[in-house]
Amino acid sequence: MSSQAKISPEELDHVAKLARIKLTEEEKTVFLPQLESVLEYLDKLNQVDTSKVSPSFQITNLTNVFRSDEVKTSLDQKSALSSASKTHDTYFVVPKTIDK
Repeated sequence: MSSQAKISPEELDHVAKLARIKLTEEEKTVFLPQLESVLEYLDKLNQVDTSKVSPSFQITNLTNVFRSDEVKTSLDQKSALSSASKTHDTYFVVPKTIDK
């Protein structure tokens, strides 16, 4: 660990408050060094030269995963309702799932 702290106990309190997390003093003493370690590692990552690396916004190289819309024939209403156990006019009737 470096001699200068990356995050103070007050900053940890502030972040916990923003996240709406209540930390006990014991949890703070456990999490503060862990958070320090994470922030130090991020500093190491920031030192890596990425100037010759192009950004990768799309890692699968797929350009369009959706098929084009095609009009196809479908069942007429009578055929669609023919296997239903219960219907009303032109609708399927199903048991209610939510009681009010």
